[in-house]
Amino acid sequence: MILLINPKTTKPTEFHSEFFREPNLGILYLAAVLDRHNLHVEILDLEQYYGLEPEELNKIISEKTKGHDIIGITSLTNTFYLAKKIAELIKQSNREKIVVLGGPHVSFQYEEILNSEPSIDFICIGESETSFLELMNLIIREKNNLIASQAFGRELEKLKGLAYRNFDGSIVFTGFPKPIDIETIPIPSRYLLTQENFYYRVASVIVNRGCPNACSFCSRQKLFPKTRIRSLDSILSEIRDIISYQTYNYINFYDNINIDNKFFQGFCRLFIDNEIKIPWGCELRVDSISGKDARLLKEAGCKLIATGIESASLKVLKTNLKYQDPKRVLSGIKHLKAVNIPVQAYFVLGLPGETEFTFQETLDFIKELPLDTNDKINYFIATPYPGSRLWDERERFNINIIEFDFTKYDCQHIIFETQDLNLKKLKSLFTLAKDIEKMFNKI
Repeated sequence: MILLINPKTTKPTEFHSEFFREPNLGILYLAAVLDRHNLHVEILDLEQYYGLEPEELNKIISEKTKGHDIIGITSLTNTFYLAKKIAELIKQSNREKIVVLGGPHVSFQYEEILNSEPSIDFICIGESETSFLELMNLIIREKNNLIASQAFGRELEKLKGLAYRNFDGSIVFTGFPKPIDIETIPIPSRYLLTQENFYYRVASVIVNRGCPNACSFCSRQKLFPKTRIRSLDSILSEIRDIISYQTYNYINFYDNINIDNKFFQGFCRLFIDNEIKIPWGCELRVDSISGKDARLLKEAGCKLIATGIESASLKVLKTNLKYQDPKRVLSGIKHLKAVNIPVQAYFVLGLPGETEFTFQETLDFIKELPLDTNDKINYFIATPYPGSRLWDERERFNINIIEFDFTKYDCQHIIFETQDLNLKKLKSLFTLAKDIEKMFNKI
């Protein structure tokens, strides 16, 4: 009855059969919740059909949605247009089908979307494990004639975390849902992923929701206002579940495994004490990594660290509420390289406060890093995702958004100018940044 769809999100350059990534974890969590409550659910992951032409994809979508009354679609900002096209295709085949959208982008753009997209019936705001389940149960009751239309409308208004058009055509937002107790959520239902076309090679595991930091370019704080860290027992259960499929050869852990030092120590010990051998990598703040931490990561089998450095300018970092000392970043990377853990370092060009001088500061800093052929750097352009402070407080940051085509919100297109860097200068600097990235990554 219920189908969850993941639009294509992987870039063509990222495809590699040995590192095929599983779909958005959001729909895998939703599927697990529905399955726990005995609601029949299936998943359509369009990543598995990346080699097909649009017409062929449309046929697959039409065929797969035939037997389902309710279709949930997830999307990012730059893939919202794909979600919208899927919704339109579904409604063209049958107007009675119910389309529900979820994800960070629609959580913050629900009013604009519902005003302009008649193919979308409901939007789940923020964490949706509770609201989506409650919505499904309510819709099923109505379809089975167990509740009258007027009562249905009243019940809808009681469900937190929803946005929709009511019977009068007015947009209703029921408010952000309460933070979920993440220990009550079952592990993602990977068993519902079809083995058709490709096996998944890289599993993604979320160790926390929310973030104690307040970076201007991130929407996570608004999406997950309360920071919660999973128990080590639940993480261990998920790791064992992943290993049991015998198709995964790597695990990525998100979003930051060293938000809490006690958790970090326990997380690493989890691999050592349980003799877990599957290769893994993670994201963390490198400015707080000590020599002891690096040695523990190595002993635990960590194969890669990804870290957001953003800029080497204290001015730029402070302006954008990222309180990180470049000197401590350098120290942390030295500790990691001392035990031969590869590093993937992320930098951002064009944040408020950036100038040609601060850009050069960052380039000089990159030259100082003790990186080798096993390491990579990635340079991105600053992007004001809906829900981020850059989007919500653009006047405060004195930025001029010049691009509103959300398909270009992929950190590779220039979206805004600042008082220091206009479009022409940004293009020139970003070209230089990408050239340096390419040269470095060939070393």
